[in-house]
Order: sequence, then C-alpha cells, then structure tokens
Amino acid sequence: MNKKKKFWFILFLFSISYCFSQKLYFKKIEFENPDFENKLLKLNKELMKVYKEKDSLKYRDNYLRFQILDKDYDGAITTLNKIRNFYKDSYPDYSKIVGIQFELFILMKKAKTSDIPSTYETLFREKYSTLSLLSKNLIPNSFKFKAEYNKNEINKILKDSIIQDSISLKNAVLLCRHYNYHTIVTETFPIAKPLLKKLDEEEFLVKDSIIINTKKGNELSLYYVLDKKAKHPLPAILHFSTYVRNSDYHISSSKTGADKGYVIVNAYSRGVYLSKDQITPFEFEIEDVNEIINWIIKQPWSNGKVGMVGGSYDGFSQWAATKNLHPALKTIIPSASVGFGIDFPMYNNCFSPYMLRWLNYAKKETDYKLFNNEKKWLSLYNSYYKNGIAFNKLDSLLGKTDPIFQKWLKHPSFDTFWQSKIPSKRDFAKINIPVLTLTGYYDADQRGAMYYYNEHHKYNKNANHYLIIGPYSHSGVISGIEEEYQGYKIDPVAKVDIEDISYQWFDYILKEKEKPKFLKDRVNYQVMGSNQWKSAPDIDKISNKKLKLFLNKIKLQESKPKTSFALQRIDFLKREDTLRSLDNNKILDNEINTIDLKDKLVFESDPFDSPFEINGSFTGNVNVSINKKDMDIIINIYEKLASGQYLKLTHEYFGRASYAKDSRKRKLLKPNVIETIPIHNTFFTSRQIEKGSKLVLVLGIRKGPDVQINYGTGKDVSEETIADAKEPLEIKWYNDSYIEIPTFHN
Repeated sequence: MNKKKKFWFILFLFSISYCFSQKLYFKKIEFENPDFENKLLKLNKELMKVYKEKDSLKYRDNYLRFQILDKDYDGAITTLNKIRNFYKDSYPDYSKIVGIQFELFILMKKAKTSDIPSTYETLFREKYSTLSLLSKNLIPNSFKFKAEYNKNEINKILKDSIIQDSISLKNAVLLCRHYNYHTIVTETFPIAKPLLKKLDEEEFLVKDSIIINTKKGNELSLYYVLDKKAKHPLPAILHFSTYVRNSDYHISSSKTGADKGYVIVNAYSRGVYLSKDQITPFEFEIEDVNEIINWIIKQPWSNGKVGMVGGSYDGFSQWAATKNLHPALKTIIPSASVGFGIDFPMYNNCFSPYMLRWLNYAKKETDYKLFNNEKKWLSLYNSYYKNGIAFNKLDSLLGKTDPIFQKWLKHPSFDTFWQSKIPSKRDFAKINIPVLTLTGYYDADQRGAMYYYNEHHKYNKNANHYLIIGPYSHSGVISGIEEEYQGYKIDPVAKVDIEDISYQWFDYILKEKEKPKFLKDRVNYQVMGSNQWKSAPDIDKISNKKLKLFLNKIKLQESKPKTSFALQRIDFLKREDTLRSLDNNKILDNEINTIDLKDKLVFESDPFDSPFEINGSFTGNVNVSINKKDMDIIINIYEKLASGQYLKLTHEYFGRASYAKDSRKRKLLKPNVIETIPIHNTFFTSRQIEKGSKLVLVLGIRKGPDVQINYGTGKDVSEETIADAKEPLEIKWYNDSYIEIPTFHN
C-alpha cells in the first residue's frame, strides 16, 4: 500500500478504544442534565491521576483529550507536538496535520474571543498557509466525524456502563474521549467544513461534468483540475480510463499534479460516467483520445502540449492513441499496460473467467463492490467447473448474456479484431515521441507492456523509449510499490517513488528540464536479491549467456539425456479441485502451493556452485505427443533457496499448443505424433541466484475453475463441454525438451 493510502488509515488512531479494569466513582446521570458537564469534568480530573498506558502513543492520544477537557491548553499543545513527532520521519506530511482539529480548537479557546467564526477562520488560514499540498489534502478526513455519533456513544455508556455509582476505567476513558470530541465537533466543525471547501476553491479549480461531443456524435465525459495561481498557459497531463476516478483520493492526486504546474485532465471512455453511449471498452480509444486532446489544446489554460499517464487500461489507451498520433501529444508514461488480445482478455490465445469479472467491473460507474465480492465469483467459477458447461455459457451463470464477452470469444486467434485496436508495424515506425514504460516481474499485464516496448524498438530504430521494471505487482506499479508482496519483501533499493519519477519525466519533456537522474540508461531493472538497480542501452545487453536445461524425468540438467519420456494422464472428468480463494499464491513460501502442483511434473536442478543473475525471459521447446488435438501448457519457475524456501521468479506462463507457432493461425496437433511446441512470450525477470540454490520448474496443463478448459477436440475451445472430455488426455513429455534462461556472469 502506498504512503498516501496509509495516511487515511492512520487517521483512525483517534477512534481507537482501550481496555482497563480499574473503577472510578461516577453516579448515573443523563446527558441532557445541566450538571452533566461538571460531573464529567470531575471524572476527567480523577482519570488524569490514575490513567496509565504502556504504549506511549496511545497514552498521549488519550491524555491529549483529558488535557483539553481540563482546559490545560498549553499542556495539550505539548502533547500534540509529541504525537506529531512520532510521525515526523515516516509520514512527514501527515505529521504536520495530525490532530489539526484539536489544535485549532485549543488555539480558539486560548484566544478567548467572542467572535468565534472570525477567529477560527483566521487561525485556520494561518495554519493552512504553512502547509504543503500533501498535508492540505489530508485535512478533510480530520473533519468527517459527526456529532450524533459521539452523542449516541455517550448515551450508551451512561445507560449501560454505570453500575453502583461506578464506571470502569475503560468506559471512563471512552466517555471523556467522546465528550471531548462531541464538544469539538459541535463548536468548530460547522465552521471548518465550509471553510475547507472555500480554501480549496481559492487554490484550485475542479471543473467536473464536462461533456465532449465527438465528430461522429458520441459523448465523452471528463473533469479537470488546475491551480488558480497559474499566470500563463500550462501543459496538460491526460488520464484516459474506463474506470470512474472522481473520488476524494483521485481529486487529491490531481491537485498534486496541478500544484506541480500542470492541468490534470481525467477523461473517460464512451458510455462511462456521464456519457450516454453504450459501453464499449477497448473499441474506440484510437479515435476518442484524440477528440479529448483536440478539446484540451483549444482551452485558454492550455499551452498546446499534452502528456499522458496511467496504468492497466489507462496504459492501453495511451498506446491506442499513438496509432493515430496527435501532434500535441508529446510523451506518454504507460504503466502495466494491457495488451489487448496479447495478455487480456487472452494470453497466448487462452481466455480466462477473469474477463467476465472484469466486464462486470468496468461499467458506467465502476462496480468495486461486485468486483470485490470474492464469494460470488468463487461460486460462479466453481459452478462453471463442476458442471462442465461450455466457456461461452459462463455469462449465463450471472443470469444474462454479455455481448462483449461473447464478441471477444469469437476471436480466439490474434486476428485483425485485436490488431486494429493497437499500433501496427507501420504505426510503431512513426512513433517518434519519448516514452517511459513501467512494469513489474509479477505484473499480469507485463507481456502487454513489453509487447509495446519490443515492437517499438523493433520497427523504429530511433525509438526514444525508456523502461523501468522491478519486482512489482500489477497494482504496485500503478498505485504505489508495496514493500512486501505475497510474502516477498523487496530489496530496499526497489522501493522507488514512481509518481515522483513520472513528474520528473514530464518536466524533462514538457518543460525542458533535466532528465530524471534515476534513468541511467534506456533499460533500468532491479536485480532481486542484490539490492541494486542495473541499466543497459537495450534489452539484449542485460545478459551474456544462456543456461540451457533439459527436462529429464525429475531433473533439470545441462547435459542432453538419452531420449525417453514421462507419461502423464489427465482426466477432465475429475472436478474435485474447486477453488477456495481467488488469490492464495505466495511469491516466497516454505513450499509450492499444492494447487499449483496438482497434475503437474516437477523438475529440479542441482545446486549452483556460485551466484549468477537471471536477466530476461526464458524460452524453450517442449517435445510431446498427445492422444488429442490440443492442450494448454502451463509453466512456473522457482528458485529453491538453500534454506528450503521457494521463490517464484516471475508470473506464470501458459499458452495454447495449437497457437504456439503462430498466434494468428491455429494449427492443431496430430494425435500420437511427436511435435515441438515452442515456448515464448514468457515473463521477464531479474534475480541474483544464490550459491547453493536450485531451479525448480513445474510443468503441466491448465485445468481448474479459473481457466478456460481446453478438452483437446480441436473444436472452438469456448464451445467444448465436459461431454467432450471422454478418455483422459495422455501426454508423453519427451526429455529432450528444454528451457533456455538468459543469464549474466561477471
């Protein structure tokens, strides 16, 4: 989770409850009783004498409230400053405003004024003027509490927790906390909330609900944010998405960009947000992004320069825009970019049930609730699997036909339907703007990002295209890098500020400032386990050898073995292996997940005598004969550490055998004939393999609730059902099969 998001959770500090067993004298009394406050303040004084807490932060958090109730305002300010000092190093922007609602209340009380609104506004403005934008963006959460909540909690305690004229220390703390906050909310929040809005509007213009009518009569909606202090036209940064991103968090992020001297424009695909068109994801970005850019450069605040940024779908939209490159588009920063037809909704010609889940997420208003309903999707996936229905009937389990889902399934080849939505060979040759690509070793859309990167360099020898890649997940590279991901703690040097690097890049291209110092060369990759970044002028320079390993029985070995095979039978009629979780994998674990080992072959190398680096994507050839006409292969590679732990080196590879030689044209396998299936389009990784470590390869076929099941009949896989399973799939895996791993040796 990135720091910005952590800030929101830290704010809950001031609502934490604490448990104590000591009792204090306090007679039953109603909240509305005129004598209640006097009784409460006496209780507060007694509480201050006996209150203890081992955790110093918790102690100060409570004691601050007691001091305010006791009118010890100088003491309360001292306590608040100690609380802020706790966050000074870890969250410096938050440390400036933690407890700001208490601070302003105290200062107002100390002023002893009769004109409370005017005095409070003056104090607020003085404080506000000293803060960074990041600190300012965090303030609203401090004023979201409601007086009714605290009053209700007070009444509950008074009704249920005073027994025989005594109250437990725990409830005394709660009672004083709630009354303190009730007082602050009642006296100051009605002033603070409209003032916050006023202060924000003085600094920024947030212009929402703008409808753009395209040349073809379609509607696109957007909002933009600009800094009112700007005295001249500015470059614009465009986010083009199918996800509605107008929450406080996203607007706050846009203000950060505006504060850096840009106009931040958030635009949406057709049918999304305020557009009345039909939702058609991926279909029209090649036209619609340019419509938005045309609108931008006509605005009085625009200097005619536009950059684009964003990840996942928003990364795709940037590449779609380059297919018809607008002269005003000066640079793009695509992160974890979806390769439409390359890694989503199919990867190596294999579809997955996730595509239906995503289609029910990307609606007019992004449906986070449905998307995150793990129970519902587990039930749907398992129902599809146990009943053996055709993959093209998956949408029926939601009670309706999804036309986009059905449309996509009609294109199992990488045909012109997919190709027409992304740059072609001719388009890549003409892309002459600077590009900064960001992706990760565990990013499910890495292959999309790397497709664009590789094709750009392949067809444009002068491509000004930089790459940053590290041990990041899909969400990590987009929303903020996690220090630990699925059990793997990244090297400290890998924790980079992608947002900061991105703005440095925009300054470099759009404002002619210095190039980001982080970019030492065109290719910048983090070597896991070494705590260092490395750079190279191109991908070919990051490795200097190939490690060729044959898949012999249970061994990964460098010497070519005498020809034989391992026989495996897969019964598609067996369906007991249902899913219990949608995400139970670990990058680093004491063992390989049993689900990932079911019906798989495991090959293990000898321990390595010296450390070396794996840099790049593995390739290989799998020699097989099967009794059917097709199958979907899956491969995972691990480093087995000397400690016995397993480190998954990159995202899993899978692919349809009948498309392995040409993703555009299916060529079925001949039953019971030895055939060579090339393995390529695998995931890039970089890792320093330790001395004493082994490599482990897990090989098998795709079968489970979360995959499109290929029964091997040769028919359209989306139409096959469990009735097509018949006899088990019989595979002869020949031991002259091999993988080649790019390595670097000093």
